[in-house]
Formats: sequence, structure tokens, C-alpha cells
Amino acid sequence: MNTKQQNKLAMYLAVKGVLDANNPVWQSLQAFADGYTDFTSHVARIQTLELSQVTDSTGIAQDKKASKAAMATAAQQISAAVHAYAVKNKNNTLANETDFTVSDLTGERDADVIKDCQNIHDLANTNIASLAAYGITAAKLTALQAAIDAFKAIATKPRDNIVTGKTVTQELSDEFDAADETLSEILDGLIGQFAATNAKFVSDYQNARIIVDAPASHASPNPPTPTPTTQTATIKPAAPTGLTTKP
Repeated sequence: MNTKQQNKLAMYLAVKGVLDANNPVWQSLQAFADGYTDFTSHVARIQTLELSQVTDSTGIAQDKKASKAAMATAAQQISAAVHAYAVKNKNNTLANETDFTVSDLTGERDADVIKDCQNIHDLANTNIASLAAYGITAAKLTALQAAIDAFKAIATKPRDNIVTGKTVTQELSDEFDAADETLSEILDGLIGQFAATNAKFVSDYQNARIIVDAPASHASPNPPTPTPTTQTATIKPAAPTGLTTKP
């Protein structure tokens, strides 16, 4: 990822932070919510591609493990809330479907943990209207879906097919273009609708949209090593001692 892309990604994450902090403000505007989901999916993909670009084959396994743990943690937190709701309302089927620990999930095979985490997400989404009191929000479900998608990107590809080189460079460019389009054509256009009711949110969003140029650091080049010059030594004759040899 080049410096320009790194600066732009920093802007994306700042915008996402503002949107996440103000979820109740925009959640009811469906087009804006859809735009948020689309935008954050591109950001998650960019971060996954960045990982594949900078890690070698030995790092892929570590990235996969970390991604699986992040997904499992997010899923378990949501499943615990849904489980509590189900127990409270005597819904034994739902309670059984959401009875997981983090170690339960991380100990599963890749295909199984993806399936279970997706099921947790979908069950929570189906019951989201009743889960506000249990701390479940649309933003948390979106974050879980992004974590699932990020893990899929690593887990469902053979190691030798992890995108590298020209392929990842092109995919990164495409994802940046898609994220830019969602921001400029959808979210930027709709943000003004909140100006009358929450001017601070609008101001924070607009400030976050500013790209701060953080130039890459460059090490000072080493000065050239001077080429040693060859000098010819001049040998002077020895000074006379003033002594003569008698015949």
C-alpha cells in the first residue's frame, strides 16, 4: 500500500469512528445505513488485502489465527446477549443455538466456525428489535459481519492463492475506488439531512473526511565512499654525512 492509500485509509477509519459513535442518529435513514454497510465492507477488505501484501507465508497462519480470534470474540459477545434474551423469554431453541464460549468457536474447523458465527449474526439480526436492552446494535452486527468476511478472505483461500504482487495492488485500487464512490456519492450526499437535528455529528463527519497527508519517511542516503587516490612516493637521496673512505 502506498503512502497516498495509507493516508486515505486513515481517513476512512476516522469516518467509520464518527459513524459508529453516532449510530442512533443515522440508523433510521435506510439509504444511509446501507451506505455505511457498503463502505465498511470495503474498508474491511482493504485491511485484509493490506495484511496479505505485507506478510510472508509464515505470517499468514498468524494473521488467520488473529482474525479467527477477533471474529469469535465479537460473535460470542453477541451470542451471550441473545442467549440471555432467549433464556429470559423461555425460548429454549434460541438459547441452545447461541450457547457458545470463545474457545468453543476458536476450536472449531474454519468452515464450522464461519457457519456458527454467521448464524449468531443472523439470529441477532432477526431479533434486533428486542435486543436493544441487551446491548445489541446494528453497528455491532455490522462489525461482526465485517469480521466474518475478513476471516473468510483468509480461511477460504489456499495459501498459494493468497493475493500478492500485481493482483493485490489491483484489488486494493478497486476497493479504494469503491469506498470513495460510496462516500462521495451516497454518504456525503445524505449527511446534510442531519444538519438540523445534530449539527455536531455533521461537523465531525466533515472533519473526518479530510485526508491528512502523512508523508513516508525516507532515510538519508549514505554518502558515496570516496575513491582512494594513488600517490607516487618521491624518494629523495640521503643527505651526505661528510665522511670519506680512505683507500
